[in-house]
Amino acid sequence: MRSFMDSTVVVEEEDFRWNDRLFPSLSAAATAIAGSRWNGPRFFGLRDNA
Repeated sequence: MRSFMDSTVVVEEEDFRWNDRLFPSLSAAATAIAGSRWNGPRFFGLRDNA
């Protein structure tokens, strides 16, 4: 489970869940949360900004 502000993304067996919606990738979930394209690991602080 990863959180950003008030958004929590739950890692399912094959997908990622946010607001009862399933996403095929962490990037797809991050994009839905932010409203613009994002790299999922970078959005949730799992990757350096470099």
